[in-house]
Amino acid sequence: MKIFSKSFIAAMTLVCGISSSANAAFINFNDYSTSDFANQAISGSASPSSDGSTLTLTGNLWVSISDLFALTSDSTLYFTMEASGNEAEWYGIGFEDDNSVTASSLFQLGGNEGTNANQISTYNFGDGAVDFAIDVGTFFTGNFDKLVFILDSDRTSGASLSFSNVEVCNGATDCESLVATNPSAPVSANAPAALGMFAMSLFFLARRKRFKA
Repeated sequence: MKIFSKSFIAAMTLVCGISSSANAAFINFNDYSTSDFANQAISGSASPSSDGSTLTLTGNLWVSISDLFALTSDSTLYFTMEASGNEAEWYGIGFEDDNSVTASSLFQLGGNEGTNANQISTYNFGDGAVDFAIDVGTFFTGNFDKLVFILDSDRTSGASLSFSNVEVCNGATDCESLVATNPSAPVSANAPAALGMFAMSLFFLARRKRFKA
């Protein structure tokens, strides 16, 4: 896992603004059915982990899950991504409100081929599991009904991609990604433990790199 620089100001904001009970908000992929997206599901499969925290794509496919994603100017998309097998043309994630590709609402995270999607191409094949925090609201806002996961590998077989601990947050309140060092167990934040929450926040924020438009 890559380690990134700490954010003292963000941690202070978290401690001051956190509610008395932080509700887990990670997407449980066992609660959703994945759908082929925009005729881009050429081969392979999309499978959730047993605990629902991870979605793994293999082959050459784009899939989506359906829900209401109301994105505002302070919306942030958190997740951990790991590519394995052989390197694909591109790895991506994004939001859509129909079953067609809109480059302006997608993010390219890595791969050996450029696209017209928003470029967050800091992932190098072989990096392993890397945490991302994308300030989506600085790129676009609005209501979307699909979260899209992309493993585009037209020319290479044996590609694999996993997304874990995926969460969309509007601000820091009740954002599990900002307080949970163990995503499988929701963290309860009580007022007397503010100093402890501050220290834990510094630890977790150090693991993520934030991206803005």
